[in-house]
Amino acid sequence: MKTTRRNGQLPSCEPCRISKLRCDHTKPICNRCVRRGKSDACVYHPAPLTKPRESKAAAIREPRQKPNHSPDQSQSQVQVQSANVTVSACASPIGVRDVSASVSVSVSASPAHPLALGESHAWEKRPFANPGFLGLTSYSDNVTGYAGVLDHAMRPRDSVGSGSIAAVAAAVDSRQVELGAQVLMLLDHLPLFEELLEKRFVVWEGWIFSTQMFRCIIKVLRDLYRDATEGGRDKYAAVLELSRTFFHNTATDIELRASMTLSEYVALSAARWDSYALLLSSIGYAIYHVAHDDPLFQSENLPGKDRKGLRRIALAASDICLQLCDKLGAISDSLCCAFLQHLVLVHHTYGTGDYRTWQKLGDLTTIVFALGLHQVGDDRNIPFFLSELRKRIMVGAYGMDKDLALFLGRPPRICKQYCNIQSPLDLTWEELIAPPGVRQAALLKLDAQGWNTEGKLGSGARGRTIHLACLIREDILELSIGHGRDNVEEHAERVLKRARQWRSELPAFLQWDPESINPELATLHLEFLHQDFLIYSTLVKRIGKGHDALIRISLEIITCLLDLVSKQMRTFKTHMLTILDLCYIGLPAAGALATELLRHSQPKLEPVFSSAPFPRSEIIQKLSVFISHADTFIQQHQGDYEIALQGQMLIRQVLDRVLSPTTDQPFPDPSINGMPIGDDLDFMALLESFDWEQEIRPTFS
Repeated sequence: MKTTRRNGQLPSCEPCRISKLRCDHTKPICNRCVRRGKSDACVYHPAPLTKPRESKAAAIREPRQKPNHSPDQSQSQVQVQSANVTVSACASPIGVRDVSASVSVSVSASPAHPLALGESHAWEKRPFANPGFLGLTSYSDNVTGYAGVLDHAMRPRDSVGSGSIAAVAAAVDSRQVELGAQVLMLLDHLPLFEELLEKRFVVWEGWIFSTQMFRCIIKVLRDLYRDATEGGRDKYAAVLELSRTFFHNTATDIELRASMTLSEYVALSAARWDSYALLLSSIGYAIYHVAHDDPLFQSENLPGKDRKGLRRIALAASDICLQLCDKLGAISDSLCCAFLQHLVLVHHTYGTGDYRTWQKLGDLTTIVFALGLHQVGDDRNIPFFLSELRKRIMVGAYGMDKDLALFLGRPPRICKQYCNIQSPLDLTWEELIAPPGVRQAALLKLDAQGWNTEGKLGSGARGRTIHLACLIREDILELSIGHGRDNVEEHAERVLKRARQWRSELPAFLQWDPESINPELATLHLEFLHQDFLIYSTLVKRIGKGHDALIRISLEIITCLLDLVSKQMRTFKTHMLTILDLCYIGLPAAGALATELLRHSQPKLEPVFSSAPFPRSEIIQKLSVFISHADTFIQQHQGDYEIALQGQMLIRQVLDRVLSPTTDQPFPDPSINGMPIGDDLDFMALLESFDWEQEIRPTFS
């Protein structure tokens, strides 16, 4: 008679229980152990979860000794703070399958915690770590000299770290391998992920990473996963072996050569934890671009059951992949790509003001400097497309740094004073990866500044304009939070003059016209208007000057947005970039107009000298329409939705107070999200303290 456990289930043998495999409960030796060659170890422990008791005295004598938990109790559990989901690190194949379908990725320690991945300690040397880029003032200068520093400084960018299979196996324990296998089981849903990405590419291709690169990664992973799991083998054992392969590849050099094609590069880089993290982050980001009611999100096999659950899976799984990379300490171009895309996903998920977004920006900045992307290197042995990709990554990191620093009022991490940031050439990705003859023909069509002469607003032009905009934003940061400048007004005039000069020097196809229907061109126009807005807003806050100019530029922004939405609504399709502009550019401008409207409508508030008539009626009309559009288009799933909602409510309060007849009765809504609203003076103080500058532009791939 077979005995059962207290839960009614048959007991498993020790090898199957420890390995988290489904035991067939055959006695004296189960069939799985026979197949795995573990017949000698196949025993059925009568009480597998018991452990020897430790005396209190022993516990006091050895307070730092690691508790001897049973294997069930000591499962590797890694905290993924960037998602409220968990993936069980040592679950059985059935459990893993459930995880990939409903995302139950188990996690219980901070990603930054030294014990986050197994038993490694913070003071252990990572086996494949290297110093990365070393500048002229680095410690190596004392040993190698000037020429040696330059030679060594560029080496990490072309060939980083190398490790044998034995070295990788020694560095990575079985629990990391099992955790990696858990994440790799998500490849069961690769066809669904591929469909999601293709739908995103229809809406927005991005400008940093190419659609061709993602398609190549998917093809390599699909073939690799199929070859590993087909043929009636033990699927989980096969995925464990695949996980070991990923660790080995991640720790191995990618030997670059100038003639390397994109497909050849991806064939070497796809089966790595960094490339897998890039793919998973891109899947999570794609969810923000595909319509909520798309049939794809109604699929019965959708991981996480719905779009929100799928986004959490992608966030958690990509974070785990980055932690597995950190375990090895190796750095690479693909790891830098993964950090950038993961930051974008975290930003969209948690919002601009969340600490995790700021933290991920720090991780991205670290690897950008470690790879030396902030300095011009020797590209003779680097494929042309990779050289241009590095420029786009650097511009993307620089842009995210400026946006977050402006929004949070913090010093930037990447300063142009210490960087030689190169603008990418105005080429499309098709031209970047084309054969040398086709690419050379495309290069000959560029003008002396690197712009295309065919009037194409492609990914290269986007990268170049973002670079110019971010250079101005760093000047605005210096104006707003910098110290040591007495004449703020004169400084602001210089920044304005420089910004307008650079804009006037843009090619003709990038000059906006009110009759233009191109949403990307309108977004570029709004970007430049928003820079003027930030400068005038800074003047008002710092020295109390520039109210007229602030009103004028804010009204121009709102007018442009309303015209743009009106044109697009006639075609029954509103562009994603326009919706983002409503929130991140339109709302701060609307807030500035609302503040000035209340100030001019209340005689007991301190008057502001103005040389121009105040357009009260026009502002009221346009704010009313703007709020209606904001209610319709600003999506609840965006990370900054709560801030946007709070700003909308404040603007409504202004309109209520301005349009309501004078009365001593209190307003029906005495508070906004717990913020008390008293008389007009109190409300004015609330308006002026509210942070309207949500200037984040999520235009990064």
